Amino acid sequence: MNSFYETELTILAEKMSELTCELSRKCAEKERHFGYLVKLTPAEFKCLRLFMTKDEMPVKKIAENLKITQGRVTHIVTSLEQKNLIKRKLNDDDKRNVIAYLTEKSKPLLKSLNEMYVQLHKELLQQIDPEKRKLVLETMEEIISTLDSWIQQHPSVEAKTQENAGAELRV
Repeated sequence: MNSFYETELTILAEKMSELTCELSRKCAEKERHFGYLVKLTPAEFKCLRLFMTKDEMPVKKIAENLKITQGRVTHIVTSLEQKNLIKRKLNDDDKRNVIAYLTEKSKPLLKSLNEMYVQLHKELLQQIDPEKRKLVLETMEEIISTLDSWIQQHPSVEAKTQENAGAELRV
């Protein structure tokens, strides 16, 4: 590969790295803002957002989606339960598994949160040249897809730890 191309690629990669970190920080700030509006901690807010398209979810799946331990999820779900936003029930098919369900109180809250999210993103899109909007979204989708591929090829430390623990149990 020629050195000019390699140098340009490195400069672009550094800029992309900076922008990715900044976007991550801005998204976290957005979640804190919306969580604050509805009196939820950032962790509670992230957990509740998982239910945007589902009324129920196994606690184990919540932990996987949030990339946290089931013990931590238990604390978050307990807090949401105290706020009457989620309820828990043992899985009828497998009593070892707990399912978290939305309450009637949480459904209008989630609808309102979704409306606020859509409104925010409309405002963001309005600040982008109309001819570039689709390109921005397509590029974001491509970056996510590329990151998904990278993640599949580079399992996280926690995934490796879980694999090793499973292997130790089988020995």
